[in-house]
Amino acid sequence: MPTVDISSWSETIRRHAVRANPYREFERTAAHAEEALAALGHDDVRALLEFKRKGGPGGRLLIRNGAIDPDLMPTTESTEDIENGKGTYYSEFTLIMLGKLLGEPFSYSQERNGAIIHNVRPAKHNETNISSDSSAVILDLHNENIYHPVQPDYLMLSGLRRDPAGVAKTLVIGADEILPLLSAEDVDTLSAFQFRTSVDYNFGNSDAERGNGPAIRVLFGNPASPMIAYDDEYIAGTNPRAQAALDRLRVILHENMYAVDLGPGETLLLDNLKTVHGRTAFTARYDGTDRWLQRLLVSRDLRRAEMLLGDTRRTVEWNYEPGKFYGYVDYR
Repeated sequence: MPTVDISSWSETIRRHAVRANPYREFERTAAHAEEALAALGHDDVRALLEFKRKGGPGGRLLIRNGAIDPDLMPTTESTEDIENGKGTYYSEFTLIMLGKLLGEPFSYSQERNGAIIHNVRPAKHNETNISSDSSAVILDLHNENIYHPVQPDYLMLSGLRRDPAGVAKTLVIGADEILPLLSAEDVDTLSAFQFRTSVDYNFGNSDAERGNGPAIRVLFGNPASPMIAYDDEYIAGTNPRAQAALDRLRVILHENMYAVDLGPGETLLLDNLKTVHGRTAFTARYDGTDRWLQRLLVSRDLRRAEMLLGDTRRTVEWNYEPGKFYGYVDYR
């Protein structure tokens, strides 16, 4: 996997990250992140800017040697404890710097109460749900919010603490990696509007059953290096041929996906429209030692939200209405 070393950022992060609590003063923290980026040299950011401009193999980049929070608190289910008592916010500040370099961090009002930085760790009430906070079940392969008019361009996952048993891992695979494994006939089928995806209940779909939402293409964009819209749980073919192609795609994805064990100071940068991701099942301990990641969503340009939804905020508000035009996801 392609990697980038950001150890040269550490001093700048430590200097600027203490200036504000990113959970309580996000805009102030984002402004400090811009100042921190301005203090770096071009060589410090070159590889990341190249990834933004050109992409990369598998649509992913592993960022290593980021600043690590000293004396990290125990993993906790309490969001309030994290937001108020983490002590230092080096990991959050690093994510925000990366987000500002790639575009703009943003969130959805219906997800985690609009929080921009997501703390991903096991939750007892979510153990068997299809959720980033589950543990006892696999988190199926998907890309983020493919049904939404404002999909993330990038998803970042930052490691704070590994699963002590070494079982919990992030799963990922890029569209360009599976393209040679698909038949020409399946590529043609997957590139046509012969599929429907459900819309999550949180976004106003009271009947969030598989395949009852907008029409989509699974593969789209440049045929030589396509984008992908996929979700193990939500997508269905609209005819037997389409469903058969989708079933074959699912097998190929699961047989060829990569497992990534993110540790402290490591961030996995994913092009959300070029990759799908998931997570292995594992047994949570709830003793303060459990796996802990942080997640940030990034839009290359938040004007998309303004153009499609009239929304100028960093936290996007949208509710699904069947049959209404929402962007590429149901474009004809």
